[in-house]
Amino acid sequence: MNNLQKQIIYFSILLYMVCLGFILYCIFVIKQYNIIKLSIIFSIAVILILNGFMFYMNKYMCSILEKLTELINGIIDGNEEEIFSVLNDDLLSKLQNQTVKLTSILKSKNKALQEEKNKIQSLVTDMVHQLKNPFSNLKLYCELIKDSNISVEERKEFVLIINNQLEKLEFLMESMIKISRLESDIITLKLNQSSLDDICLASIKQVYEKAKNKNIEIEFISKEDISIFIDKKWTCEAIVNIIDNAVKYTNSNGKIIIKTNCFEMFAMIEIKDNGIGIEKEEINNIFKRFYRGSNVSTDEGAGIGLYLSRKIISKQNGFIKVKSEKNKGSTVSVLLPLVTKM
Repeated sequence: MNNLQKQIIYFSILLYMVCLGFILYCIFVIKQYNIIKLSIIFSIAVILILNGFMFYMNKYMCSILEKLTELINGIIDGNEEEIFSVLNDDLLSKLQNQTVKLTSILKSKNKALQEEKNKIQSLVTDMVHQLKNPFSNLKLYCELIKDSNISVEERKEFVLIINNQLEKLEFLMESMIKISRLESDIITLKLNQSSLDDICLASIKQVYEKAKNKNIEIEFISKEDISIFIDKKWTCEAIVNIIDNAVKYTNSNGKIIIKTNCFEMFAMIEIKDNGIGIEKEEINNIFKRFYRGSNVSTDEGAGIGLYLSRKIISKQNGFIKVKSEKNKGSTVSVLLPLVTKM
């Protein structure tokens, strides 16, 4: 029982007592029939009106409680349908408005938590899938090395394979750490004024030996040195991954051209190769985590580099465009805003 109902009951009892006292006063003190008659009629009228008012208030309160119950049940079921008219500027409409706002906030937070949970689950699943093959290979070749009947040359070959698998595992683990840190926003990009030419040259330097081993020429063209606010370290990482990908899927004696350009709102780094190209229907998938194209499934790679590149560039409000033609080559354009607002 709420305070309002208690107050109504107390007031009713008080009024009954006043009416009864007035009637008794008229009977025993005034002793006038007409006044007694009028007082009885008045008292009965007051009692009837009071009972009617109490009945109305009780019905009204029950109606309000039913609507509040309906509102709460709707919130529990995820239904934000209007119960009280928003046109009425009363307490119940305000309560409904605040409740709907609270529900919306809770839904948003639950959605964010579910998305984070799905990301973690997806990452763990991908990690298990990617680590399964190297571990299986390590186990296999460790068993083969135990065989006393194998030759020294075979043993050396198996050791080399094991070393390669360990390097692959190390690369995968480092990449996983970078991905998890980027996706969970643990990494805070440090924006500083940097030279786009310096970033390109530093990136080329990291893949130069690999290109040289395949006799691939890398040409860098810059009309002007563009200055831009970016995180130099992570941007270099993104560009290295793209150039490394170009070297990996360009045949021996091929060529890679890297150009910079400046537009009104964006600075661009363009990496063009004359490699094997990408199937048209696969272009939208190459930036997915661990995706490997159908024509490169036998080549070395984990499908992490381009995913990381896009993640790094998008965190700096930039984007990556890809044009490719099968057996003719690909062009990857990295566009970064001239003024980056994080």
